[in-house]
Amino acid sequence: MGQEKFDDIGIPLFYVERRYPTSRAIELHPDLIPFLKTRDPPRINKESREALLLYNYYVAQDLFNLTIEFERDVAIVPTPVMRYAFLQHLIHPNCSIIELGTGASAIIALIAAKCFNAQVYATEMDPTYIEYAKRNVSANKLENKIQVINSHGKFLDGIIPENLKVDFIISNPPYYDKILSPKILWGGKKHELVGEGSRGENFIISMIEEGWKYLKTPGCIAFIIPKTRVATMNAIEEYLNEQDLEFDIIGILAGNRTRYVFKIYKKYFDDRFSEFDI
Repeated sequence: MGQEKFDDIGIPLFYVERRYPTSRAIELHPDLIPFLKTRDPPRINKESREALLLYNYYVAQDLFNLTIEFERDVAIVPTPVMRYAFLQHLIHPNCSIIELGTGASAIIALIAAKCFNAQVYATEMDPTYIEYAKRNVSANKLENKIQVINSHGKFLDGIIPENLKVDFIISNPPYYDKILSPKILWGGKKHELVGEGSRGENFIISMIEEGWKYLKTPGCIAFIIPKTRVATMNAIEEYLNEQDLEFDIIGILAGNRTRYVFKIYKKYFDDRFSEFDI
């Protein structure tokens, strides 16, 4: 889990450690061969949704001993190794977590519970995704570790019990301003868009302001944001500095993609986002 380098603005970067070479995947699962874009070197055809679903099914199974039923038509196709890296650089064993937007796969909640023995309260607003998430929790016999909660389109207030406090509040929200086509990596449901605020920052700000009172002391709020969302990152940094919140940013490298992880710390009692202030 060692630091590898810094990017051009001084953010420490870490390589994803749990990797699954395509050569190893097709050796164990020859049914992947028809989905290769090239044979030498072997590369999965990332333009095929079916290929991505099958490959990531095997990644979850072989690396994390998880059985995941993916929503085949519209939901985001998650990359398990990136989600694991996010958690690896954030949480600790036996912690408690609220996850906003667990999605149909519930992959972050499943990895947190399976690999870190975390207690997870996973929210989701889409009824179809909730059913998939619950089936995935049940299929992996993690009902005692993961509670899937219908958010009804809300964040935390009125959804999470007022007396609940956790070690971490996390999210990996989709960052799209418009529906994309073709529907390969994600489905394009309108409620998955994160475009509110002048730079798409309102989701994260609401997550912090509502989440603060559900956070233990010490505790941490964290989220993933793609490197390409420069304006959103800048808006969030401006907000965090204005609120005088303590935070770190690290980068996670997976192939040729970089995703940044913001970690906002609650190290002492702080009621700035109490119900009386909002």
